[in-house]
Amino acid sequence: MATDPRTGRGFTRWTTREIVVAAVLAVAVGVIFWVWDLLYSAAFSAIPFPLTYAVNGLWMVGGLLVPYVVRRPGAALLGEFVAAFVSMMLVNQWGAATLLSGAVQGLGAEAVFAAFRYRRFDLPTLLLAAAGAQVPSYLLDTALYGYWTAYSARAVLAGWVIAVVSAVILGGLVAWGLAEALARTGVLAGFALGNERQTRI
Repeated sequence: MATDPRTGRGFTRWTTREIVVAAVLAVAVGVIFWVWDLLYSAAFSAIPFPLTYAVNGLWMVGGLLVPYVVRRPGAALLGEFVAAFVSMMLVNQWGAATLLSGAVQGLGAEAVFAAFRYRRFDLPTLLLAAAGAQVPSYLLDTALYGYWTAYSARAVLAGWVIAVVSAVILGGLVAWGLAEALARTGVLAGFALGNERQTRI
């Protein structure tokens, strides 16, 4: 059984504060997703495939920021799915498909944290989780939008590489930057990240 890095005890229940913080972060990311949806509809969609995936990585942030702050099993899935739900409810161009993407991305990131038994929450692990979120997400898009029939194999594979790089940069690094910025404000006192920031200072 995985252990809580703050207490050394096994993971049992989320605390009320962890639930509230995870929900607030996920909702905030959902609003960011919605704004990114609007930008995609207005401008990014004009970018030809597969280069359009260069801006796709930001949609991985929910499944990275939340578990980086709230280090609990299920945090990646919760963060990404709730963020996707919020962006859908604010009305985007993908509708219910947004939830499917959110679930797949959240599970992909969750698998990486689970592989480390929820004991590693550093930048390399976060970047790996970003890639883990994007790989199944791109597979889902390929199936939903018929990339193999619409484009050449080279274009589809190039899109996969571009998507993963975008996830690492716009997903992993952005999530890391946001979390570190929050930790510096002191609002994460009592969380592992907040305690680590205070120790470094």
